[in-house]
This record gives sequence, structure tokens and C-alpha cells, in this order.
Amino acid sequence: MSAVYYSLGSLLGELRSTFPPSLIGDPGWYRLSALTRRLPFCVTDERFGFEFDLSDPRPMADFFVVAAPETCLAEFYLHQAANADPSLIGTDFTAFLAEQSRTTPASFLARMNKGIILEYDLARADPGGFGIPGIFISTRDSLEPSPEDLYEDPDALAAALRSAAGWEPDTAETRQIRQVCAALAASGIGVAHAGVMPGRAERAVRLVARGAGAAGIPGALEQAGWEGDLSRVDAVLSDFTGLVNPRVGIDLDIDKSGVLPRLGLEFFRMIEGPGWEEYFRPDPAGWRPSIDRLEENNWCLSAKAEGLREWPRLELFFGRDGVYHIRRIINHLKVVIDPHAILTKAYAGMDVRRARCLNEIVT
Repeated sequence: MSAVYYSLGSLLGELRSTFPPSLIGDPGWYRLSALTRRLPFCVTDERFGFEFDLSDPRPMADFFVVAAPETCLAEFYLHQAANADPSLIGTDFTAFLAEQSRTTPASFLARMNKGIILEYDLARADPGGFGIPGIFISTRDSLEPSPEDLYEDPDALAAALRSAAGWEPDTAETRQIRQVCAALAASGIGVAHAGVMPGRAERAVRLVARGAGAAGIPGALEQAGWEGDLSRVDAVLSDFTGLVNPRVGIDLDIDKSGVLPRLGLEFFRMIEGPGWEEYFRPDPAGWRPSIDRLEENNWCLSAKAEGLREWPRLELFFGRDGVYHIRRIINHLKVVIDPHAILTKAYAGMDVRRARCLNEIVT
């Protein structure tokens, strides 16, 4: 941890001028600072990022961090839980983190061994405050298949998510999760993330499936029990054909009654080559066609579209204790098909790495 930047917020405050003001303006910074000044600088050991609501004229962003197993940030959250400070993580997170740290073969979270994503709904929170974060188990970041997809043990997945949220067991809910995981697996689609949002009034589990080809999505949704209008799905997919990666993500919300009407479609940049570095390349030109399409369809405010075009970049930041490489990427765009509207969001990541020598600064 940096002795100079005592918190994540102390660093972000100095980077504020580099953020497009249409994405995070004064109200957004007030909320973001209230949270990030209570988070340690070691958040930067992993990627962190922002969720932008592209239909909301307010320049605000939600915020997420990754607490990978046995890291400084995971230890920080364990300390918060042990000292009965639930404001950063909720009231039922201790057992969840303890389960993640176990190495016995019976530990579901240890087998996943990827990380926990905490999502803070800052735009929904009271000014100057933040609610209990959403908690997502992650097995992979890319669109490629993984041998550790979450659908392989849906009962253990449901139990882990209930532990994180502090919910009582619900056999009907577990049965629905099991059925949806099986339907997606039969369609050749892997569940990459799964989460709960205990700070919200409604109880639901979100499954995020990635790697589906656009042509197979309507059939997979039908098999999974989604009862929405498939013609709307076809229309959205057609709008982005040729502009984004052929593999599309699907977000499904599930409760004890089945799959809920809300559906999220995740769109990713065209990838020019293999490897993790290609996935995390800023590539502003690669994102421009899909951002333009969102704006043309009136699914994204013009000011937000302009801010998104400015977001992807690599830059040097001359900080208090050295030079930092700052990488800003757009991870994906999401079109939410709601029964009464189309909503859109952008998920943007940031990497912060301190240069270790002069050679790293100039190359």
C-alpha cells in the first residue's frame, strides 16, 4: 500500500480532471469520494471501475471493485466485518469471505478461485452515502469458455449467494436456478458471473452468461424460461450485428417464481487477436461504431456518448510518489430490455500501475 496515497479516493481526487464531466460531474464526485476515501489504496492491485447509466442525465456513476482471494483488499473487508462495521460490505459478509479463503475440496468458492466483485449503487444512494453493495462471484473475465463455469454446481452456487446476502434458504429459488443453469448449459452457454443485490428491496439472483452467438440467444432464452418478447431481442441483436463481437452476454434475474421479465444483453468490442492484453486494450476506434449506434437509436444521451468516446485511453500520471500508468477501458455495453423501455449502461474499467523504473515510463 502506498504511504502517500492513503486511500483510493486520495488518488482519484488528483485524477478528477481526466474524467469526462458528462460521466462523473460534481454530484457524482461527491458520492464517489464518500465511498473511495474509505477504501484502501490497494484497490488498485486489481482492476476497478464504473457503471454509467447512459439514459440518466445526471453525471453520476456506480462503482465496483474486485476482492480476489488472499489479497490486501480481501483482508481489509475481513477486518471491516470482524469489527462490526457493516457499512462497506453489509451485515452477512464474514462467513462468505471465510468460505472463500478455505482450501478444502468441499469449498465451492475456493474451487472458483477467481474473485468477488462488489458493486456499489452510488446513483441510488442518498447524497454523501452508499448502500450495501451487490455481490458477484466471478470465474472469468473473457468471452472464452472456462472449465469452472458456475452452472456446474448450481445448488452450491445458490447456497454461496444466500450466505453473502444473509438470506434464508428457499427450495423454490434453488430449483429455478438449477433449471436455468441446465438450460443455458444445454445451449452451450457458460455462466461467468452470478450475484445478489441485498441492498435492494426485491430478492433475486442474477446469472450472467457469456460466450453465446447472437443466433443462438433467442432459443437459449426460450429454453431458460424467459417469457419476454423475443422479437425485441432480435431487433436489438440485429442493430449491433457487425459492430461488436459476435459473442454476446445475457443477464437473467431469477426468483422463486422463475425468470423475471428484465433482460440484459452485453456487447463487447471486436477482438483483433488472442490473449488477455487484447481484451483489455483501450481501442477508442473499436468502440466508436457501437456508441454511435446507441446514440442514433436514442438509447444514449449525446453528452454521455461523447464522454464514452473520450474514456478509453492510456496515459501517464505524475503522482506524489512516482509515475503511474493509467489504463482506461470500456469492458462492455449493456442494453436492458425492460417490459416498458430500453435502457443502456456502460461498464468501464481502470488499471493503475506505478512505474518501477525509467524504462517503464518511456515505453
